[in-house]
Amino acid sequence: MRAMTKSPLRFAREALALGQAGLPTYSGRFSRRDFTQPQLFALLALKVFFKTDFRGVVALVSDLPEIQRTLGLRKVPHYSTLCYAQERLLAEGSFQRLLKAVWVQAKALGLVGDQPEVALDSTGLETRHVSAYYVNRRGDLRFKQKHWPKLTAVCHTATHLLAGAVPGRGPSTDSFQCPPAVRQAAEHLEIDRLLADMGYDAEHVHELCRDELGIRSTVIPINVRNTGRRWPKAKYRRQMRRRFHKRKYGQRWQIESAFSRHKRRLGSALTARSDAAQNSEILLRVLVHNLLILR
Repeated sequence: MRAMTKSPLRFAREALALGQAGLPTYSGRFSRRDFTQPQLFALLALKVFFKTDFRGVVALVSDLPEIQRTLGLRKVPHYSTLCYAQERLLAEGSFQRLLKAVWVQAKALGLVGDQPEVALDSTGLETRHVSAYYVNRRGDLRFKQKHWPKLTAVCHTATHLLAGAVPGRGPSTDSFQCPPAVRQAAEHLEIDRLLADMGYDAEHVHELCRDELGIRSTVIPINVRNTGRRWPKAKYRRQMRRRFHKRKYGQRWQIESAFSRHKRRLGSALTARSDAAQNSEILLRVLVHNLLILR
């Protein structure tokens, strides 16, 4: 398992290289060309790396000339420039290109084997830096979140790199957020086996993975609340009841470990306030998570 880098300079170089591989140099023919898109992406990635906001990363980079030289900056952009850039650079098409560039590099480094195994799960994130201990002691419903940002991700179990990521809102049913994340992962990996917990116990999940995407094996335990002691009627769910690979399913915890590393290193609270901005920040955090492992 690869450790996450703690070096800002090494991370800045990696983020700039990823931006150059996945983004055009400028957004348009008539752009001002004060900064390239890879430079802006690298600054956004540093914002997450330092666990700060737009104003904070501008202040930090202004005081760190070595990072300015590493990124080739002639001047430091205004924080509003980064704010507008995040919405543009983390759009669906741009995110897909950047994620593809991550996996091209991972394969070049020899991190992906012949039969990749992935795990699927989701996790919730905070919208504020609130003390969980204080909320529990108070027992006041005013401080509890009724809705929260949710990340559904597909994790490569051997490296903890995220191959697919879809932001959403919780609480919600897990199985219906699965298809876009798995399709995304299948574009970057020839998945051999997919592991998921019983929250994804649905026949349409098995059919998507096996029949549509060509995944050889899916290991998802039967949710006893759905069937009780009766045998499932659907084809793949009956297979899960007949022969369940307990030893292989034991590797599903790798995605829990990946989420733990993600939150310990980048924090569990988002800085964005609107739903759209939170979704962009979640996608940016996924790219930063992968960059910290690639380093």
